[in-house]
Amino acid sequence: YVIFCDFDGTITTEDCINKLFKLFAEKKWVEIEQNWKDKLIGSKECLERQTKCVKNISQDQFENFTSQLELDKSFVPFIKFIQSRKIQFYIVSDGFDLIINQVLDKYKIKNIEVFSNGLKIKNNELIPSFGFNCDSCETKAGLCKCKVIKENRNDKKIIYIGDGLSDVCASKYADVLFAKDKLMEYAQEEK
Repeated sequence: YVIFCDFDGTITTEDCINKLFKLFAEKKWVEIEQNWKDKLIGSKECLERQTKCVKNISQDQFENFTSQLELDKSFVPFIKFIQSRKIQFYIVSDGFDLIINQVLDKYKIKNIEVFSNGLKIKNNELIPSFGFNCDSCETKAGLCKCKVIKENRNDKKIIYIGDGLSDVCASKYADVLFAKDKLMEYAQEEK
């Protein structure tokens, strides 16, 4: 088996990006989010526009923010079990590496390959980058999870773990699916 797992709301107890925008962005971020939910824009465009709504955030403010993010209480024992069995495990997130890496460091979790969008703080502004997007992505995501899965499955059975709309496409590749929230609703509708 190989495991591909979402981050925001799956490994963490809440959607970290939405929490970031609630705390630091101009209110326009909510309208942009609704445009994404209504499929008027893809998640890459959504994230590009939302990060521009954060006008002033210092490195210290960002680190204080990430220090308050919590992992699901079952994740640390789960990842220890996976690593003890030498099962390949990848985080595939349409979120940001700066958040993911700081949260994993907080919990002293090592040796996990992370595929996500990039994020830097420069002159107190958020600068996103999208190194894993592709033109053929159905959802116009910042990170095309399907592309990452295709390139890293190595002919193994796929376990996919996720919770949201950004996981729908990727979940179609799963031999075994663990879903919650919006992804569970989709899986039940599709049987």
